[in-house]
Amino acid sequence: MVCWKCTAPFVPVRKHKNKGADVQAQFRLAPKSEHDVECPLNPTLVSKHIAHGSHGLAEVDEQGILRLNLPENLTDLPPAAPDDDGVGEDVVRHSVTTVRPLLPPAVNSAAKIAMLLHIHDFETKIVARFKVRPHNGRLIPWGKFCYGPTAASYAELYERCRRGEVFTHPVAVFGTIQRVNRDRQGRPYITLALSVPARNGAFHVAVRSEHATLIEPLVAGTHVLAVGAGWEVFDGGHTPQLRLWAGEHWQLAYWTTDGGGQPSTPHCPPPITALQRAHAQAEARSRRAARRPATPLTGTATVPAPAAQTGQPPQPDTHPSSAGVNGVESVAPEPPRQREPVADTPDPAGAGAGAGAGAGAGAGAGAGAGAGDAVVPDRTHPERPAPPTPDIPPVPAQPPAPADETVPSPTQAWQPPPLPPFPPPDPGEGGRRSALRRWLRRARRS
Repeated sequence: MVCWKCTAPFVPVRKHKNKGADVQAQFRLAPKSEHDVECPLNPTLVSKHIAHGSHGLAEVDEQGILRLNLPENLTDLPPAAPDDDGVGEDVVRHSVTTVRPLLPPAVNSAAKIAMLLHIHDFETKIVARFKVRPHNGRLIPWGKFCYGPTAASYAELYERCRRGEVFTHPVAVFGTIQRVNRDRQGRPYITLALSVPARNGAFHVAVRSEHATLIEPLVAGTHVLAVGAGWEVFDGGHTPQLRLWAGEHWQLAYWTTDGGGQPSTPHCPPPITALQRAHAQAEARSRRAARRPATPLTGTATVPAPAAQTGQPPQPDTHPSSAGVNGVESVAPEPPRQREPVADTPDPAGAGAGAGAGAGAGAGAGAGAGAGDAVVPDRTHPERPAPPTPDIPPVPAQPPAPADETVPSPTQAWQPPPLPPFPPPDPGEGGRRSALRRWLRRARRS
């Protein structure tokens, strides 16, 4: 049996395992044989076509080794995408073409390489012909950039993520979708490998996304190349997952194969719109708010300290409809005006002064006023008279609380203590003048 495009011989291969992965029975290129130079399955010819369509990111040396140089930003697009890469019809059938929306050149070239290696069943000799150079990094083999589809390759990436290694460049994973599931929020996600053996137990390989439109086009049996630097290990489920959260359409390139093993035209999901991003951000905030523990309510109110502790006078209730202590309405008096201090001197002649007497004989007639008129200023000039204070009845004293009265709960509103009896009004202006006259008379006698 020979190649269907050239004269290269093929031999049958039985079903076997390659690095832990099952390999189906098939026909393979005979040992020490090569495809013809113009054969579309010739790795050297396909590598040159990949380099031609990479917009300068890939190059092929004289030994047929292709080197793919990754840019710093994989989303960089060329100024104008070429209509075709100048290859024949047969080669196009076995390579990844650029589709709308455009895949970035680096991802498009990586998808072409993955498709070629998949056609050759990831044969070790063919895989060794491709190398990758990360941005400002050293040249690494293809197996250190793209993992899968063997179990050993998946397990290597799984162990790197479990050790907490930080990837300085994007990492690609190739696989065939085993099943499509939905999470608790109803979002679909794909599983590329199930129960992959590892050092600490088996794990799954999955690709998830906040945007359902990135996963909905994918079905079981589809070949997927997932690219990103956010691969992580999730231990929250029954089986650990090696997973990637895809946030852009260019992170997923997928294609299918027909019964004869011929690949179809590759596709990528539609790009994410601004409305989808805003909706996903709002849902993420809602989930974070639901997971955030609520602030516990203590059920107690802040009760201000009594006036004796704070040193401040109690604040009266100035609202006319508010009730005072024990339901008695309190009237807030005007604050007393500050007056200059006066000296209290005894009046020896005041004991005999009459209420209406103006002569001031002081003979001891008991009908006069007492010592209350003896308050005189401590200076030679008269004091400025203060405005009369309105007659306000004193606030009744608080009756004693009965013995069976319950103490109010701290949660009830704080009630101010009862106000002390308001002092009686000061003597009028006539009383002050009479006291001043008596003081002047005593001054003249001395």
